[in-house]
Amino acid sequence: MEKLAKIEKTIEVVKVDNKEITIINNFLDSDEINAFYEYVSDLSFVKKEKDDEYDEYPIFSVDFIPEEFINDTFIGIKIKEYLQSINMFDQFLLYRSSINMSHYGDVEFPHYDCPIDRKDITVLLYVNNKWDYKWGGETLFYESHDSKAAVLPKPGRLVIFPGNIEHLGGVPTRICKASRFSLALKFAYIK
Repeated sequence: MEKLAKIEKTIEVVKVDNKEITIINNFLDSDEINAFYEYVSDLSFVKKEKDDEYDEYPIFSVDFIPEEFINDTFIGIKIKEYLQSINMFDQFLLYRSSINMSHYGDVEFPHYDCPIDRKDITVLLYVNNKWDYKWGGETLFYESHDSKAAVLPKPGRLVIFPGNIEHLGGVPTRICKASRFSLALKFAYIK
């Protein structure tokens, strides 16, 4: 069987509220996407993930031990190596690693991953091995309670953004029969 040509990473930076959101397309190759998707599809999810303490509509999620995830999984190691290559890793400490699963009919709310005065970052990896743009599910980023950027959950796409940007993980549209999976790594700024 002939192997497909490797697709190069492309990096796009958008600004919301003068803060950079870095979007890395093709962060994973197709074999990595499929392997991680198969792994995630077999996990046992619990309906507990809330956008804030007042959220009455939790979605399904699964948590990992942060240190083990970043050091012992091929996805964690690849993200760590990338953050090291751009001189970001040593400035942050991973304190939470989880995968969220949402479906049509779920509810998500705009939220922050850290207080406004913090310099923490969030790294999102879209896990699905296929995604049609008609299925929606975009991550929306807000400035002054108005949407300013939308990022489609394309397979293998990595997004790095300050945790103090208000955002929302969009739910799939009615025509989507697939679960929407996203890996969320939350890093506290320590320097």
